[in-house]
Amino acid sequence: MLHQTFQTFVQNPRDLAGLIAYALYKADKVEFMRMHPDADVHGFVLSMNLPSQVDTYRTRAEIMLEDMAEESLSGALEEAEADHLRRLRRLETTLGFWSGVWSSVLANLIAAGISILLVVLVLGSKLNFWTGLLKYLSE
Repeated sequence: MLHQTFQTFVQNPRDLAGLIAYALYKADKVEFMRMHPDADVHGFVLSMNLPSQVDTYRTRAEIMLEDMAEESLSGALEEAEADHLRRLRRLETTLGFWSGVWSSVLANLIAAGISILLVVLVLGSKLNFWTGLLKYLSE
């Protein structure tokens, strides 16, 4: 018996939905033959080649492909989110460290500047630097 079932389901070699639809058809055909061993398969083949049946198989195949894509993308999205959070935490830790270093350096520079200013003021007053400076400026 020669029939064009494969060509009915699959439009080109890259028609993944058609290939899956054909596999679904074949699974149903095997199940039909198992359940009805004495029945004529030709009637089954003819009825499954009707455009409405082909569309039904193709719709089932497209739903399966969409579900598979959604599952794989969902897993990839979860993995990407986890990787992003790991990198963000690492960056926060690094930035937190350097922020602490720079704030400590700035605080030490301010403290050193204040200390130098106090030393200059105290030594200047003991050496009469300020009175001499005021006399010099007033001349």
